[in-house]
Amino acid sequence: MADKPFPQDESGINLLLQNLAAKLNSYKVVLGITNTDVTFISEAAANYQYLINITPQVSDSKEAFTQFKGDYINGDANDPVPAAPVFPSISVPNPAVLGIVPGTKGVIKRIKASAAYTDTIGEDLGLVDTGGKELVENLTAALTLKALSNSRVEVSFSKQGQDAMKVMFKRQGDAAWSLAGIYTSSPGVHDVANVPPDEPESREYKGVLLKKNAEVGNESPAYTAVTTP
Repeated sequence: MADKPFPQDESGINLLLQNLAAKLNSYKVVLGITNTDVTFISEAAANYQYLINITPQVSDSKEAFTQFKGDYINGDANDPVPAAPVFPSISVPNPAVLGIVPGTKGVIKRIKASAAYTDTIGEDLGLVDTGGKELVENLTAALTLKALSNSRVEVSFSKQGQDAMKVMFKRQGDAAWSLAGIYTSSPGVHDVANVPPDEPESREYKGVLLKKNAEVGNESPAYTAVTTP
């Protein structure tokens, strides 16, 4: 089978990283992959997802500051003084190592150079072109979150040829997951009130692909969003 080109878009790179992070450790011994490579992929996948999730928050803060600045410069003196926008603190979950893409390409090169590497392993790791007929058990769900106004969270995803994405959520401190929604197109919007309603809250989200109402493939990692009241 032909090698699959390295993805060029963020969602494609994220899908590849999440799949590698979920599966590479199980092939470590047979492929002779080092713990350093396995750890790099695991930490890179988490950092990449974090950077995707934080980007909309940074963009929203920039827009809020532009509005805040305009109000101060050109606003009506009789209007109430607007609250200053709060910028998100940037802190990747794992030690920062520059070069996620070239580093991942290097790991993939070493995987494919292993004498034990096969097309079957390549299919499972998402490294070979299956002609659009990838086995559903090899699929791994991935989400991108964006906090909207009024406690809503936008959930973007790729259905990867399946029928829908089932999304679960839980608030910080909750033990059990609850259904956020079953979305047949991306993005979906999860609309539920904060608790308490006038304060931001931290929520975790995870997803799994659906085919004819049956769960297929692997669950996504858990992603965090901080809501806006």
